[in-house]
Amino acid sequence: MVDADPSPFGIAKIPFSRILDSKRAAALYISQLAKRDDTVFVQKAYGYYCAYVVTSSTTTFNLVIDTGSGYTWVGAQEHNPYVEGPASIATGIPTEVSYSGDGATFRGETYSDTIGLGALIIQSQGIGVPTEVHGFPAGIDGVLGLGPTRLTAGISSDGGLIPTVVDNLYSQGSIGSPSLGVYFVPENVAAVGLLSFGYIQETVLTSDMTYVPVTTTSPTSSFWGVDASMVYGGNTPILNFGPGLLDTGSTKITIAGDAFAAYRAATGSVLHHSGWLIITQAQYNRLQTLSILIGDQSYDLSPNAQIYARSSPNSPVILVVRSRRASSRSVFSLGAPFFQRYYVVFNSTSNQIGFASHFYTDSTTN
Repeated sequence: MVDADPSPFGIAKIPFSRILDSKRAAALYISQLAKRDDTVFVQKAYGYYCAYVVTSSTTTFNLVIDTGSGYTWVGAQEHNPYVEGPASIATGIPTEVSYSGDGATFRGETYSDTIGLGALIIQSQGIGVPTEVHGFPAGIDGVLGLGPTRLTAGISSDGGLIPTVVDNLYSQGSIGSPSLGVYFVPENVAAVGLLSFGYIQETVLTSDMTYVPVTTTSPTSSFWGVDASMVYGGNTPILNFGPGLLDTGSTKITIAGDAFAAYRAATGSVLHHSGWLIITQAQYNRLQTLSILIGDQSYDLSPNAQIYARSSPNSPVILVVRSRRASSRSVFSLGAPFFQRYYVVFNSTSNQIGFASHFYTDSTTN
């Protein structure tokens, strides 16, 4: 799902970034990625992690990578609209999507078109073309929906499901497995992230993959969701065991109100009127690990992983954890700050989600 307010206080709003400047990264990309057509580069734009998609009219769109929704659409900006190309077919089916309850919405029509995603070509992909869009910042052209197919139920007025990008890549034989691997890097790291379609990008991992089933608790079971609990500092309970989402389209980690109060108390943070938690540099120096317990594994967020990237030592220290709306039926969501520290695989066949640490799990770049 997509946040309406991606960056607190304007921190870390970096336009299209990421260059390769290390020998290790350059070697990795030359030796591994140049051989694979099923790897897509990820760039950071305006608080989001994004990928470029090209339609049959050769129009390029910068789309938010969103595992919290399944519908792909383009044309959010008036200066870069969808243009019909040789493979475009208007279905005439009205569609509507609302994101996260934050006011971000899409209304329009589904087209069928051939699109390019990196070196991957996807034929007859259903994509939305808007007549009305709210809540998307300049520089963001739409959403690349990478959630389960079941999330497209109810989007179209005809009530039918819309095959996702991963569905079509698999059915058209472009990838050998209907799976997706997500590798993001922290904000201040001079490198790019990766989407791996149909395989695991093992070259970035620093541990074995561990898998858990998607939660069976409704309605979270319709999403890429797991059951988890959270502990601060090794022994302070924060979140009781319950279902939550893995959502690349969110720029934060959210937890239920009572858990948020416990985390706020444990960290000694101050609640800003905007809803973000702020700590002093001295409090940051005392900040302890936030452990997310999934299955029989603990996925630890170091103190540095719990704050947003700072542009200078004098910048406010803003925590990435925020309160979840009382109306939410899941008790937490793990957004981009979690993916910056852990590699995550989503597998539609097994209905499982896999986790592993990667190069930047313990990074202190924020």
